[in-house]
Amino acid sequence: MLMTIAPDNLRTLLDKLAREALLVAPSMEDGVTRLKPVKAASEIAFDYSNTATSIKDFLFPQSEDLLRFVTDGTLKIEEIRPERAQVAFGVRPCDLAAVALMDKVLTTGEYAEASYQARRKNTVLIGLACESPADTCFCTSYGYNPGWSAGADLMLYKDGDRYLAETLTDKGRGLVDGPGEGLFKPADEAAAEAVKKAYAEREVPFGKEVDVQGIDKILDNFFYDQYWDDISRKCLGCGTCTYVCPTCHCFLLTDEARGGQGVRFRCWDSCMFANYTKMAGGHNPRPTKKERVRQRFMHKLNYYPHRYDSYLCTGCGRCVAMCPVGLHIAGVIRDVKGVKAHA
Repeated sequence: MLMTIAPDNLRTLLDKLAREALLVAPSMEDGVTRLKPVKAASEIAFDYSNTATSIKDFLFPQSEDLLRFVTDGTLKIEEIRPERAQVAFGVRPCDLAAVALMDKVLTTGEYAEASYQARRKNTVLIGLACESPADTCFCTSYGYNPGWSAGADLMLYKDGDRYLAETLTDKGRGLVDGPGEGLFKPADEAAAEAVKKAYAEREVPFGKEVDVQGIDKILDNFFYDQYWDDISRKCLGCGTCTYVCPTCHCFLLTDEARGGQGVRFRCWDSCMFANYTKMAGGHNPRPTKKERVRQRFMHKLNYYPHRYDSYLCTGCGRCVAMCPVGLHIAGVIRDVKGVKAHA
């Protein structure tokens, strides 16, 4: 269903949602726009390119308790499941696409992740199309675009002095018919489709420079290439790339106990950290930065595509913008293709 909503009505809707659920939205703080919990629409930044943090932080938190346990002769375990409803406003197309990639890992197969599944069920995603892609964005390299809406429950497109709104799921329709009742107006179908088309065709200049086609096949025979030795010397091993990435999902599980009770918690980890794969006996299958750097890029551009038939990157550009030494996935793609072309 295609509708329109005026900015003032959108703020009214967001104020209602903030009273009914945890509202996550773009907010400016110390010159940085990031997704964070807000209590009112007045705290939201509506004019931004992309947020420094992604919706991953609220679907797969940086740290969380998974279960409590008590030992008083017998072991008693209580699982902890997130139950609070949350609404995420302003999720950019690249992050909507990233959620779909995370879903493939964490909601399918024998070991589907229960806490992530619970948050997905309890979360409404309100997407917001990109008016001005950043210089570091390259979503179009992977087939996405500034108007990509797949994964959103409700998708918004800024259209002059109003927003075009499209409901895509039952959650989205429930939002419009519930707290949004009376705030939306019917849209002219032809005009609305023209707006959507314009966003889908909007240029992303950096995307023209990053050609991912066939990179997974090239990497099939690139595991032992000298290239990994060369670029690993540049890496600091800081893990910034993995922490800002909306699709990285490496984690660590730890049990902490005191007396007869304790908690198991999970926190993000990084394939760029030396101890990530180190075993209790001391063996480390990725003992140097070479193996760790290679793992990061092979996972995103070769291993994941072979398993799920899509790249584990959406071209959000965060690693491009934030790596302190300029070692990022867009550069690796260009380098590897260049090495292959001159081989």
